[in-house]
Amino acid sequence: MKKFAANSGFTLIELMITLVVVIILVAIAAPSFNSMIRENRAATQANSFLASLQTARSESINRGVQVSMHRLSTINSVWEDGWRIFTDWDGDGVFDGDLNEKDCSVEAQDCLLMEQQALGNNITLRSGANHAVGLTFLPSGEITAAGGGIVTGTFTLCIPDTNRREIIINSGGRARINPEDVTCP
Repeated sequence: MKKFAANSGFTLIELMITLVVVIILVAIAAPSFNSMIRENRAATQANSFLASLQTARSESINRGVQVSMHRLSTINSVWEDGWRIFTDWDGDGVFDGDLNEKDCSVEAQDCLLMEQQALGNNITLRSGANHAVGLTFLPSGEITAAGGGIVTGTFTLCIPDTNRREIIINSGGRARINPEDVTCP
């Protein structure tokens, strides 16, 4: 006569203890996970703005014409409402072209290269006084402010409860991200 092995499995008490342990671990990990999501969102937005600056600079060098990047907000130094990158043939820092025209091969006519929509989600992106309205890249890659003159600049990106990011532009037009250990309000 063969003996069968006892049926091995979990008892209801073992299952309940396991579930309680899992719930406690999840409750401990959830706040740090939310913080990680916010930090990644801030890094992504800072990288997106940096990519826009690099796009404007490379387009000015490749096309041999000034390329401007201007905020869409009506409030000085507020960039979180979005921005527009365009060729600026007359160098006045104002988009004089047709927003619906996609043919950028026509010389002496401003052409929209890119438009970034509002960032949303309580994100703030502010510039210093040098780039309150916008900035222009010369065909050499150097940067000028809306009023003229080669200047440096700093943009500050904040998402509540994250570390602030600064996007710093030197006079040569090169930009970099400087993460700070300062928490955004």
